[in-house]
Amino acid sequence: SAGNLSKVMHGQRPSPDFLMKIANASGGRVSYERLMMAADYVSDASESETAIPICGSIAAGSPVEAFEDVQGYVDLNYDYAGATARGDKFALRVTGDSMNMANMPDGSVVIINRQSMVADGEIAAVMVNGDATVKRVYNKGDYLMLAPVSSNPEFQPQIYTEEDDIRILGKVLLSLVDIN
Repeated sequence: SAGNLSKVMHGQRPSPDFLMKIANASGGRVSYERLMMAADYVSDASESETAIPICGSIAAGSPVEAFEDVQGYVDLNYDYAGATARGDKFALRVTGDSMNMANMPDGSVVIINRQSMVADGEIAAVMVNGDATVKRVYNKGDYLMLAPVSSNPEFQPQIYTEEDDIRILGKVLLSLVDIN
């Protein structure tokens, strides 16, 4: 709105949601990541005490073999759902489009709080028989359902039983999307 734009032009720090709208409206001329850096919400600084390591990639599709190699760091300079406390946080780059309707398109980076349980309906990083994926998690008693949030009808919920080796890696707190 004109009012929001006026506030920003007069020195008020824009919200991350407002920056997303600007990036979307730019038609790819300006990325969300660059706007977040310009507004001092995010930096790429491995020396910072609050830097969160990007520990590889995670599938937003069928589970894929998980690798843990630090590919860089994200330093959040604002607190969103407790995402700035480094201790038990890590980040992964999303590959695939099974979570694109949950603001996790291919190439985005998700900040994850390391924890072994999540509530029904929360989005989590999950190890399935040695492979990693990110999905909405539903515990159905005898089985666990991992549900995609995608505009692609090819992706369907995945059902796993006690016979499968399933481990919750952590809850997704935040998705950082680079809009190009």
